[in-house]
Amino acid sequence: MSDKLAPASVETVLKAISSEMSIAAVSCGHLDVALGKILDVVPAEHRLAVMQELHTVDLLAQHITALTDFTGNLSQQHGQGVLEVNDSLGAITLGDVAQRLRASIVAE
Repeated sequence: MSDKLAPASVETVLKAISSEMSIAAVSCGHLDVALGKILDVVPAEHRLAVMQELHTVDLLAQHITALTDFTGNLSQQHGQGVLEVNDSLGAITLGDVAQRLRASIVAE
């Protein structure tokens, strides 16, 4: 996407990142449910491996949630700073993520 954004406030950028991480946390929850369903049908000799993956997904979800809360709380500090975000947005390889972040930043 070639539309250049004006420098954005730190608050706006942190809110956009926090929102995007919330989406990732929900996806982790869906993955956790899917692995739980797999655990129900996997042969007993492979259940330990699936349980370990469930634990990894749970830790990932907790990690994302912690970062989401952290950035959300930082965004509430109403700092005076602004960020140049165009190069950073251009480096994001997932187009949907970049588009949502761009829309969130422009909306503020």
